[in-house]
Amino acid sequence: MLKLSPALLRINLMMRVLFCLLSTIALKAEAQNKIIVQVSNFENNKGVGLICLFDNAKAFVGKGDPIKKAIVTPSNGFAIAVFDNMPTGTYAISVIHDANKNNKFDTNFIGIPTEGYGASQNKLPFAAPPKFEANKFIIGAGITLTIPIKLRYLL
Repeated sequence: MLKLSPALLRINLMMRVLFCLLSTIALKAEAQNKIIVQVSNFENNKGVGLICLFDNAKAFVGKGDPIKKAIVTPSNGFAIAVFDNMPTGTYAISVIHDANKNNKFDTNFIGIPTEGYGASQNKLPFAAPPKFEANKFIIGAGITLTIPIKLRYLL
């Protein structure tokens, strides 16, 4: 077994302590990332806005759950949600105006949305749901990112 001198042991211990301190500082910087979602164009102040944050394409199209959700009350056509302590990464946001508070995205008998909807880059195809790739954004370390979303109503 290799025996280290007291000086080398002290250096080894100091390096470990330094590594732990730097890791803690990096985690704190990453944990301070913030996403502010500003939703505009609510048709009325009825119901709530359901704001969902996703980190993958499957969940974004309904084949999984959002990593975070916020329920906001519209006021004068506007609402804000804040997602604190976000890790660095790639995300996309979807929003629906759940005017009747039934916790789902309502459509008519042929599938046309009857409630407002939006996405993080405001890329909303007319005859298809928004896509993760078109609406994704990246948040880096120590960042506060503001995402403006304008709701669209088809009916």
